[in-house]
Amino acid sequence: MAFGLIDTSYIDFPPNLDGTYLRGLQLRSGLSFAQLAGRLDQSLARLNAGVDDLLASLLAPATTSVTAQGNPLGTMKAEWKSQFTVIRPQLVEAAATMLAINELEIGIGFTEDGIQEISLDNFGVQCDAAAGAMQRAARGATLVRFFSAAEMPVADGTAATSPGFAGSGTGGNVFGGTFPDGTPVPGGYSLYYRDTAANRAAIVMTARNELRRWHPAPYDLVGSAAFVSALALDAHFVYAGSPLIRAAAGTSEAVVDPTVFLGVFDGDVRVHQPINDFADDNCAVYKTYGDYAPANPLVWRYDPLRGLDAYVRSREMFPLAEAVGMRKFGPNVWNRVGAALIAIRASGGYVPPSIGW
Repeated sequence: MAFGLIDTSYIDFPPNLDGTYLRGLQLRSGLSFAQLAGRLDQSLARLNAGVDDLLASLLAPATTSVTAQGNPLGTMKAEWKSQFTVIRPQLVEAAATMLAINELEIGIGFTEDGIQEISLDNFGVQCDAAAGAMQRAARGATLVRFFSAAEMPVADGTAATSPGFAGSGTGGNVFGGTFPDGTPVPGGYSLYYRDTAANRAAIVMTARNELRRWHPAPYDLVGSAAFVSALALDAHFVYAGSPLIRAAAGTSEAVVDPTVFLGVFDGDVRVHQPINDFADDNCAVYKTYGDYAPANPLVWRYDPLRGLDAYVRSREMFPLAEAVGMRKFGPNVWNRVGAALIAIRASGGYVPPSIGW
């Protein structure tokens, strides 16, 4: 990829395009091509600077690995030494599920005449709009993976799939093994729930209690306005900054950032401000160890030949004519016991919310 021909970081020019020509190219509008390229690079740099706070708390460090981190499927047993026999070797196999990857594209849509005559302000609007669309797509794709119980295709043209959280999948994707205390995970174990509105608070507690098997408190909850506003009416909910009356003597406060969290539910579930990516009555309870922490629920897989950043590919000899914005990555479940998903419905099984971008 011929990046950096004219002091840009995210524009991929044809390798046979001359940098001196690009730096000296004057457009009919009176602008230099370097001004347009620099403005496009600014938009891409802001896009690539990072994701929003919600996604950062969900994501582990991005990886080029084709498989997820393994979770122990069994435990070893320590034995007392005997002078008469050699200790029997023991091995533990890890569950390594495959990770999906795909490519986002967006047509920038310039013609040669358009580039020759466009104003810098109008060009900037197009650049910001394209970067914003790719940002929304990355958020939307990540939330779709987070809330979906389905297996996602690993790549186009293959039947291999990448599973969701525990309880998603059939065949080789069924979750099994042991809990951290060594007891077997029961058949049909699932972190996907469906319940009625009357049991909203109870099902959140059930989901939280299952996460307690795998992770220490606190936990986070994200959901639609419908879910969060209804949960906030429950007696176990305390708004951010309100006194929490403990079983022990004295009081404390729900020390959570009110710009991020609405409050705390049942002592250890931090409830995020409602998200507007969907309207359905759904939520997720998950464990975050901090932004991009290795044990977080999700991960982005990216192509080592492409990198994780979004970029613009120009393949016409007149630069940026028919250019395309591109980003190759795949949101995946990384820690299969990192989240529990809830849908409030009258009957049936878990159904993910409708999320678009």
